[in-house]
Amino acid sequence: MKSSHAARFPSQEYCEREPGAHAGLFASSRVPLLVLIGVWMVVIPIVNPIGEFMVNDDWAFIRSLENLVFNGTMGSTGWGPAGAPGGPSLITHLSWGRLFTHLFGHSITTLRVSVIVIGILGSLALLVLLRSSGASPWTSLWGVLTLVFCPLFLPLCFSFMTDATFASLAVASVLLLNRGVCKKNHALIVFGLLIALGSILTRQIGIVLPLGFVLACWIHPQGRALGRGKILVFSASLVVMPWLLYECVLFFIGSTPITDHQVVQSVMVRYNSEGLIGFVQLIGHRLLFIVLYFGFFVSPVVAVRYREFLRFRSFRYFCVAWATCLALVQAALILGLIDPPIFLWRNTVTDFGVGPVLLKDTYVLGIARGLTVPKTLYYLLAGWGVLSAAGCLILMVSSFTRIVRVPATEDSAVIGFLTVFSLLTGLLYLGIILVTGFHDRYLLPLIMLGIVWIISDAPRTHDVPCNPVRYAPCLVPLTAIALFTVLSLHDFTELKRAQSLALDYLMKDKKVDPCHVDGGFEFNGYHCYREPFQPRPGLSWWWVDKEDFIVTLGPLPGYRVVETFPFKRYIGGDAAIHVLEPSTR
Repeated sequence: MKSSHAARFPSQEYCEREPGAHAGLFASSRVPLLVLIGVWMVVIPIVNPIGEFMVNDDWAFIRSLENLVFNGTMGSTGWGPAGAPGGPSLITHLSWGRLFTHLFGHSITTLRVSVIVIGILGSLALLVLLRSSGASPWTSLWGVLTLVFCPLFLPLCFSFMTDATFASLAVASVLLLNRGVCKKNHALIVFGLLIALGSILTRQIGIVLPLGFVLACWIHPQGRALGRGKILVFSASLVVMPWLLYECVLFFIGSTPITDHQVVQSVMVRYNSEGLIGFVQLIGHRLLFIVLYFGFFVSPVVAVRYREFLRFRSFRYFCVAWATCLALVQAALILGLIDPPIFLWRNTVTDFGVGPVLLKDTYVLGIARGLTVPKTLYYLLAGWGVLSAAGCLILMVSSFTRIVRVPATEDSAVIGFLTVFSLLTGLLYLGIILVTGFHDRYLLPLIMLGIVWIISDAPRTHDVPCNPVRYAPCLVPLTAIALFTVLSLHDFTELKRAQSLALDYLMKDKKVDPCHVDGGFEFNGYHCYREPFQPRPGLSWWWVDKEDFIVTLGPLPGYRVVETFPFKRYIGGDAAIHVLEPSTR
């Protein structure tokens, strides 16, 4: 006899249907699919990915691809301190970029487009995954848009960074593995595990996918029905062993296996310097930021279920206390009674947009060259993140309560396999980054898995209705996040294009040695990176040998303006890249 939860949590009904019954599922997704494609078609021209500029760490990945293509060598897979220069394993990401450069010619724009394409494919895979979980077409679209407009996803699609590639591969792997379990199809499971291997060979932390899958199969009746031993052998032989073999190859060719990864190396260094108590405090500090970031960025899908939360008296009491505290903080800020700092975890979201803007004036000297977020707005957004995180805590307690019930009831309808899989995988991922450390962009896979967990575990009656007043808690956060992400990403790419023009002016017109220019982190990293390197006093740490010229977002004392390259911004007014030279020259 099925549990009473079967009607409320109906994802298993989709797993039990005959294959032909899924035709209606995909037919009903046509309009959301067209909407999603339309969103990309609007966003891409607004942002405009064309331009020979590099973003964040992707200069290192571009160098790795060029070494592989032009020199036939697999050198360091990242950059970092001497003795630990490792980065992501990268080979899948490089192969994807190489496919596009083979077809369309080698350029940074081509590499950026390759990531946009895989980001689009990842969003389509997420739409199919959420629909196959039993969510309605519009709820599924809502979840996908929550990911697409997240400032930890969309900006990374407009770079050659590995993050969007990894997240898209992870979505595809979860989709195939979940369908394989639901349909008892070993071929789908094999393909899903192979894509999981591809994600690991983009970022090693992808190991959480097979680990989460094995753990979910160990717990959930549908997974156990396939055979625990069989799933374990599949995962070990198709994913773990090939990955370890690749790491051995990296070691023997003199490259950087995971044992030399700068993040892995830094764990023990940080533990030894902090001590046990200090390290525990550091973990707590990291967890606080993760909870706030996660709560805020998944808030559009959490808000869909707000009526559920309000049935809990404890949550209603929490809302009263939360609103009171938030009002007091806002009043104290407006009256000038308190002046707390703005805390942002580096490096994609900044206090004046998305980025990062890695120039000497903005990054090294800390000069804000745009409209910074007001503290009243910052703490209002932080409060919204707290409220959403509280909702996530309620959902997590509910999920774990039903996970505990599964072995006793052997009823797969108590909780869906996808819910268990995404939740456990997300927690494994969380555990790793808590120990190793992270940038804000590292939270992207956690947010993606969180969206899958929240929507797959929702009652089918939860949809995104058409009444904008009644469902403002859903519409407001997604609209605000979407506007911020798209507009600030446009501003950032305009800045990078202007920076590229300024550097071309110095290289082609002035014939300056690249290492005698402070052109920003990406420029000097690509042209001048070497280890060991000791920064000179007064110069930026990013491999600047001599400061004949400097590229900034504004004038600096002690320098004269040589040339300016204006660009338009939607947020903060128009600006310009400045080429400066020391006044003493």
